[in-house]
Amino acid sequence: MTNSNPGQYQQDEVTREVQQRLLEMLLVIDDVCKKHGLRYYLIAGTMLGAVRHHGFVPWDDDADVALPRPDYEKLLEHADEWFPEQYELVNEKKDIMYPYLFSRLQDARTTYILRRNFNFVGGLPIDIFPIDGMTDNKWARAIHYAKYNFIKKLLYFSTVNPYKHGHGVRAAFPLLMHRLVSQSWAHRKGSAIQKEYDYDTSEYIADHDNKPERGIYLKDVFGQPAPVDFEGHQLMGVAKPDDYLRCCYGDYMQMPKSLPPQNYRFLDLSLPYRVYLQK
Repeated sequence: MTNSNPGQYQQDEVTREVQQRLLEMLLVIDDVCKKHGLRYYLIAGTMLGAVRHHGFVPWDDDADVALPRPDYEKLLEHADEWFPEQYELVNEKKDIMYPYLFSRLQDARTTYILRRNFNFVGGLPIDIFPIDGMTDNKWARAIHYAKYNFIKKLLYFSTVNPYKHGHGVRAAFPLLMHRLVSQSWAHRKGSAIQKEYDYDTSEYIADHDNKPERGIYLKDVFGQPAPVDFEGHQLMGVAKPDDYLRCCYGDYMQMPKSLPPQNYRFLDLSLPYRVYLQK
């Protein structure tokens, strides 16, 4: 999906329905976290949408939330009992070919296949990220992210479709990684690196899904979750949204010149992904 003038973007019916489903999941996350005393934040484009549009960015087909590591681990531990049965929290513990170092809450009543060519099929998701501690030492940070990015690449090449770019020489390296790299090892190693610095005792925090220059903040930027208006509801965002969004996007009130591609290559909002897999 591209558009030379996002200001004139006309939202299609599918995007509207996707956002309605995502909103339903966000409200469930909000309810679960408040009921069980967990801190959560809207982040990334979802936080941007809350500030700039009081809801979704009009063309967004995804949503992002984050929890401090202690709350994130507690959510993972109790997700099966806390969430309604149509919603599943997925990560490598549920599917060894899960390709990310964060979790997702997915709607099991739908089918959603990532734009990236991974061997993973699930439902329409909301990304759920851990927020970890981070050192203030720039050299230690550099070493930390070098280790993390190395493991992240190993995980990518060991889970991506090796024939994504064709057969022959282009497929040789990912095929080798599929043979040599244990996905479970890569997930364990990546998670251990993320948790290298304790959240509670750190002055700085990190969202590892972003590059260091966009993903490291003073802890008080996130602070205590603060209410934000979102699609007519009140959800929780970061304590200092201007500081956060300027770090992530620069002049965040400026509309982009072109739209990003869709996050999926296949979507069916009425077909459960398990039925799709059986077919």
